[in-house]
Amino acid sequence: MRPLVFTSHTALAAVFLLFLAGPASYAEWSVQDIELRPGWNAVFLEVQPELNACEDVFGQTPVASVWARAKRFSPVQFLTDPTELVPPQADWLAYFPPDSPRGFLSSLYAVHGGRAYLIELAGTENYRLSLLGKAVVNGIDWVPDSFNLVGFHIDPDQPPAFGSYLAPDPALRNQPIYRLGATGRWEAVTDPGGTAMGHGEAYWMYCKGPSSYDGPLAIDRRLHGVLDFRDQIVEHLLPLKNQSAAAKSVTLRVLPSARPPEKSADGETLSLDGQVALSYQRLLSWEPFDKPLTIPIDPHSTLAVRLAVRRGAMAPPSNETGDYGSVLEIRDGEGSLYRLPVAAQVSGSKAGLWVGAVSVDQVSEAANTSDRATPTPVASPFTFRLILHVDGQGVVRLLQHVVVMQVEDPQTGTSRFVLITDDTLLPQYEGIGIRDGEIVGRRITSPVFAFDAPLPMTGTFATVLSLTDPVVMDYDNALNPFVHRYHPDHDNLDERYANTLAEGEESFPFSRDIRLEFTTADPANMGDPAWGFDLIGGIYLETLSGVHKSDIHVRETFTLNRVTSVAVLNDGA
Repeated sequence: MRPLVFTSHTALAAVFLLFLAGPASYAEWSVQDIELRPGWNAVFLEVQPELNACEDVFGQTPVASVWARAKRFSPVQFLTDPTELVPPQADWLAYFPPDSPRGFLSSLYAVHGGRAYLIELAGTENYRLSLLGKAVVNGIDWVPDSFNLVGFHIDPDQPPAFGSYLAPDPALRNQPIYRLGATGRWEAVTDPGGTAMGHGEAYWMYCKGPSSYDGPLAIDRRLHGVLDFRDQIVEHLLPLKNQSAAAKSVTLRVLPSARPPEKSADGETLSLDGQVALSYQRLLSWEPFDKPLTIPIDPHSTLAVRLAVRRGAMAPPSNETGDYGSVLEIRDGEGSLYRLPVAAQVSGSKAGLWVGAVSVDQVSEAANTSDRATPTPVASPFTFRLILHVDGQGVVRLLQHVVVMQVEDPQTGTSRFVLITDDTLLPQYEGIGIRDGEIVGRRITSPVFAFDAPLPMTGTFATVLSLTDPVVMDYDNALNPFVHRYHPDHDNLDERYANTLAEGEESFPFSRDIRLEFTTADPANMGDPAWGFDLIGGIYLETLSGVHKSDIHVRETFTLNRVTSVAVLNDGA
């Protein structure tokens, strides 16, 4: 049988232009080109077509019949001559074109990636069958002490020999192998050490005893054949197992997804907003996965590669939530080639609760008569908490405190989080944790601020923000640094501790004007993959007026993490 050619299209620009409207589906698409010759072909599918009904897959193909094993988990003795497959067969499912005299005998209605098929091509001319679908990486379910119709993920540029490829598994080593010959009959592979395997080709192989072998390089089956970063998942471990007796050098490369089909099987419009941007962990830091990554794996060992999605580096979504797809190519240079689907979602909204820290590292010297406006480095930086909330319309508020609670939705019977800044509303909700045997909420505060109600900010979140009005610290506020409850000169009381003194006698009010300038790059240069999406930051600028006769200017760096995407405060009350 001629080899199958696996291609991955790169026309993402067309995807952006043609498929931006309508509901999106998760997609990480590839095209498998199958070269069929007249007569019988043994095919291993590496993609899952979206429209996988046999009429959709083979409707334009001059096939005479398509056969798949029905009893995949029971022992079988294969037929030397596929022409002996005559319906009905207890061990086989068959598809015949509707206009065929045998059309009414069809029992195969859909095709699935990761499985082997026998395809009988009518006529005298070769035919290229191009299947667009999601890349599939499934493990092989071997039937012990039986022949199995199977295929492997083979590198067409470096096809391995049967002998070396199967050598790591004693259940397959030196066991009978049959491949479909040019005459359309199954022929024994008599020289496994010198005979190359074919990409996308299926074989009859005898498995002596139990086996879970997928190849000398295997991907952990617990991934279920996909790197899924949907539902706000950030990181994945990719375990790669070297099952051979020699060290391997494995190369990973991110490929763009092919253009998806226009419609899903359910009739929904399919779309891609772009490819998935990834990072990989190197020692204690993260590096952008923008070029091929080569890693060594010792013999008979597993190496887990930690990957994370960089949503901040991906194209903006076309809708409220966009879907993105790529394909991760994994090859060992010795015949193994996997294409692992990568799926991610990105929300276009910045709404939610953002909590972070400000690190004060520069303050102006009020006593410096030559320059009282320029901040200079402090001897030792100190930090304080910063809390912001962004609502569904993009309005930003600075918070002094917030309590995360929950409430049950009477329509769905499920609970949802709520953000409460008005403590009088707390009895209406339930807590989210247990403390001292009681269910309590999660209270987040910033003690450096003394206001109670949220303060609006002007500007655009993630660009530049400033307070609509400066934060005023009253002269008698307990947080005012001029006030000291136990110091007679700073308690705002007269000598007899009977009467409250007026403003300016012992303590003074002051104001704080705050400005946030967001940066595209992490000022801490940590390389965190969440940067730009759920982790943002920049430069914090503050001017204090009234603490000294000269204004005090502060310059700091800040970071903010999105804690929750709840877009309203006080449950909209």
